[in-house]
Amino acid sequence: MGGNAFTSTLPPTSFPRLPPAVYAALKTRLFPQIQSIYTHVAVPFEAPEKASYGDLDFVVAGPKHHRHHHHPSETSTRDAQTTHAEIPVNAPHELVQETIGAAHVNPMEGNRTSNFAVPIARGEWSALGHADEEEEARRGAEGGEIFYQVDVNVCASKNEWDRIVFFHAYGDLGMIMGLIARNAGFALGSKGLKVPNPPHHPIDLSHSFDTILPFMGLSMPAWRAGFATQRAVFEWAGTSRFFDPTRFRAEGEGFSKVKPERKMYAEFVQWAMAQAAAMKRVAEQKEESREEREVRRMRPRLRDEALVYFGKKEEFEREEREREARVRLKEMFSGSRVRDWADMGEYWKGVKMIMDGVRERVGGDEGVLRVLDEEGKEGIRKIVLEVKEELGLGLGSRKELRGPVDELTSAVEKVRIASPPSSVQGS
Repeated sequence: MGGNAFTSTLPPTSFPRLPPAVYAALKTRLFPQIQSIYTHVAVPFEAPEKASYGDLDFVVAGPKHHRHHHHPSETSTRDAQTTHAEIPVNAPHELVQETIGAAHVNPMEGNRTSNFAVPIARGEWSALGHADEEEEARRGAEGGEIFYQVDVNVCASKNEWDRIVFFHAYGDLGMIMGLIARNAGFALGSKGLKVPNPPHHPIDLSHSFDTILPFMGLSMPAWRAGFATQRAVFEWAGTSRFFDPTRFRAEGEGFSKVKPERKMYAEFVQWAMAQAAAMKRVAEQKEESREEREVRRMRPRLRDEALVYFGKKEEFEREEREREARVRLKEMFSGSRVRDWADMGEYWKGVKMIMDGVRERVGGDEGVLRVLDEEGKEGIRKIVLEVKEELGLGLGSRKELRGPVDELTSAVEKVRIASPPSSVQGS
């Protein structure tokens, strides 16, 4: 049942489940109305074999109207001067409300989903052969008033629109594909395909499902042709080269919990488990630990294959070199190490002066790494001692400088130089 977005204003009984014929008629009626407001409009392909619908979902992008709409004969200096950056990604909510005849609206600015409650006229379902269902819904609703819930999911760009329309098609299929990808060590969502790379940020592989599907071994033409049954959806997903029923799992570390109402997702998990049961003998269950180890060994290979397939290998290797350089710099040119080399005690302001002087002499952190490569730790230590002498930071001068105020400054400097800058480039 729809209506969850209006719990503060309307009871859930105000939003009846929609028979397929009623749902189809509503979509046919509202589609051109939404098209008059947005350039890109779609209703994602519905899950097959649905007996009823809770709401109608539109995915849109590219508003045709500015925030303040006027009669065509009117002009607006503000509208004429509005820059592209100031134009919102969503059309005015009041315009959408007026166009589709909504009585209530739950507005959300930007690329988010807004909800509209459209009144169902008395007798509207009669012509569609569902007069009894309408009357039953009215008897259970407050004051006999019932509504359609219409959700308008606004996207910030055409590319985002393409991804959302794809990922939300055929019910929970997008989530099912994400689960299959997760079993192979990838992360798939409405923003595309990634490779987890803990403790670092994930590696973006692709935002295009036209390239992601072939990599997963899935047919885009078959997806476009549609599915007559839920089982056909499951069987298509099962053609992925990443789907192995004998090693498939849906929970544990790295797997997100899914809401109970995601029945199609849950039924796919049951279907996958049934495939595994059909393929395994009872004795093979004892090999589970061996198979888990095999999966762990397989994932690095799949990651490397993905990096090559999506043209990300060079970028990944560069980032790895940069991370390794930052770690090496922090270890070999730390404040504590420079303090010990220069015998600076707790005079952290002096330590910072020396480190800044070394960087200035050799050409920044890249220069420090270059000295480490060519001359090793002793090469940097030698430069540290030379800079210390050039700055006149011998033992006597250090004692003369220290005082109550300087001790406080040193404590602050100790915090500031605890780690090197993060802008090291790969060498």
